[in-house]
Amino acid sequence: MSRFYDRGIARCGFAAVFSMALCGIGAAASGATPAETYPDHGACDYFGPTNGIRLHTRADDYRAMERRAQIQRWVVDRLPAARSQRVPFTPSRSSTAIPAGACSGIDECIQSVAATAGIPFASLVSDEEFLRRARLDLTGRIPTPKEVIDFVSDPAVDKRANLVDRLLQTPEWADRWTMFFAELLQNTYRTAMFQRYEQGRDAFHLYLLESMQQNKPYDQMVREILAAEGVTDGRDHPESYAGDVDFFLTNYRNYDINPVGPSPVSYVAGGYTRGGPREDTYDSLASMVSRHFLGVSAMECVLCHDGAGHLDSLSVWGTRALRLEGWNLAAFFSRMSGPNKMKKALRAKKKNGQPYNVQYYIVRDLPEGTQGEDEETGYYRAQSQGGNRPDRLHPEKYVAARYPFQSEVTDDPNLRLREQLGHHLTSDPQFARAAVNYIWAEFFTRGIVEPPDEFDPDRLLTGETLPEGWDVQPSHPSLLDWLGRGFRDSGFDLKWLMRQIATSQTYQLSSRYEGLYSPSYDRYFVRHAVEPLTSEQVLDAITIATGVPGQYRVSKFLQDVSYAMQLPDVKQMPKVETEAGDPSGATQLLDAFNRGNRDDVPRSRTVNPLQALNLMNNPFVLGRISAERPQGTLQDALDSPNDSLVTLLYLSVLNRFPTEGERQVAMASLLQGDRGQRASQLMWALFNKTDFFFNY
Repeated sequence: MSRFYDRGIARCGFAAVFSMALCGIGAAASGATPAETYPDHGACDYFGPTNGIRLHTRADDYRAMERRAQIQRWVVDRLPAARSQRVPFTPSRSSTAIPAGACSGIDECIQSVAATAGIPFASLVSDEEFLRRARLDLTGRIPTPKEVIDFVSDPAVDKRANLVDRLLQTPEWADRWTMFFAELLQNTYRTAMFQRYEQGRDAFHLYLLESMQQNKPYDQMVREILAAEGVTDGRDHPESYAGDVDFFLTNYRNYDINPVGPSPVSYVAGGYTRGGPREDTYDSLASMVSRHFLGVSAMECVLCHDGAGHLDSLSVWGTRALRLEGWNLAAFFSRMSGPNKMKKALRAKKKNGQPYNVQYYIVRDLPEGTQGEDEETGYYRAQSQGGNRPDRLHPEKYVAARYPFQSEVTDDPNLRLREQLGHHLTSDPQFARAAVNYIWAEFFTRGIVEPPDEFDPDRLLTGETLPEGWDVQPSHPSLLDWLGRGFRDSGFDLKWLMRQIATSQTYQLSSRYEGLYSPSYDRYFVRHAVEPLTSEQVLDAITIATGVPGQYRVSKFLQDVSYAMQLPDVKQMPKVETEAGDPSGATQLLDAFNRGNRDDVPRSRTVNPLQALNLMNNPFVLGRISAERPQGTLQDALDSPNDSLVTLLYLSVLNRFPTEGERQVAMASLLQGDRGQRASQLMWALFNKTDFFFNY
């Protein structure tokens, strides 16, 4: 296949990307941040230098923009010219500034800021590219050849908006955004601190999937997650499993009778923190809530010490934030009893002599006025020593639950503390802002506030009086405000939010840019940013393009799935590839594309040599493009004339028609040997082209 690769069909693909990433781009990003731009957090588990996680500075953001600009330039230079006429972008508004809350849509807000800065826009993207982009972003999957042909030939003026509406109603949309929220909320069977077990992870996965399928209002979903009680696996457990084997097999091991059910209990159970007082668990939950639902990761720092002297150069809010306020937030979890692990061993033995074990967790809230295992259970103690955080040495013995941010509701004594927290949180304008910013970053590769989990709540709106040397944090304050208010007014409808984004002219901008482009333009969103496909998107794109279905066994509690975007976890997924072929191929391919572990290794969109080696040599790829396979896209194409064969393969893999030059080279190669083998080599080469593994 190397001879065909060298012919030019797949030229400028992975090999050059890696040499650039390992040399040029790597060097551009290797500069150290001056020590004075961020505080020394010493041995802090979260922000310390050995952990590699810390608050970003403006210099960090600019280096990231430089790196992205270099990658974008490289990728765009290797894309073919757009097939259809690109429409020049004509701003609808050229005013110099829009006050907070005054703009009436995404495009108006974006155009106003760019006009003020004097930055021109890219043209609008072609139909082929828009279809592929929207398909990947909304559903995680590439379009089929029929979809491409139908969409390109559709004369309707509003076909792009119609496409977005159709994609939002597909089952694939629910799969793709279940994956997103599972990633955000870190749903995995095991972390460094807590073992959810497969059934606990699966139950939370089913809850998120059901919520997406129902398009459950986001605020309702979050309130349910925070207040969840019961067993982590969502199953009906009897009071006792002490009995014979037949009882056990009927009531526990028979998953058709007693299946794992949708349950969000595993989220709060996942805050369990070993090696310290129970307040460490409450603090971990407060940090999770602040980061996941408010985008304020600095709470993790504040839960160890006051922000003054530590966050002064990073956050206005952090400078004045008190550790006591973090404890106030954590105290909403102080009535939570658990997670209490239930491990029951049957007297009956398995054939190997070991007992049957039943393991799960229970989370409950203690009724008001009652204590748990000791007289202080049910309270947040402000005087405790040891554990994972600095000693708590406050003059007061206990800390009251008090929401430390902006809330539009008052405490309701009829609600449990965690229920009260859910209502405070979802009434906070920052809750909507954080949500729309996370979603925006998923579509545009960067947030309106970047990084999306590093909000400074005191620097969000224009017109605020800020300390000297500070400016407003969002790149587009009016847009963040407009989207947040609109999301809230829509009833926290995720589909409303995504429809606004995907139908905007801003989203439809080309990744190509005429004229000079400065890396600092990234924050203006004047062109579309290219980004490598995620590991799941790569696997599913190969499945769809080759027409060879996958079937993956993920756990003994869930049904097999057909697409990687349906997997409930990133660790040890899939457990077995049941489709004929190398059972390790799918897992190796997924791991090569940096899917992380949903704990201490974040997902990454960087490129590396293993990705190239896997697309070139992985049995998951090679087995699906073999000319000897009895069915699939390649076999269908072999029944067609050469011209149609080439077109079908390009539409299947790259979701576009070949250029005339590409067509001529491909057709000539089909005449130079066994036609089936040459067609297989063509498909292999297309999988290694730049425009396959990038979303542009």
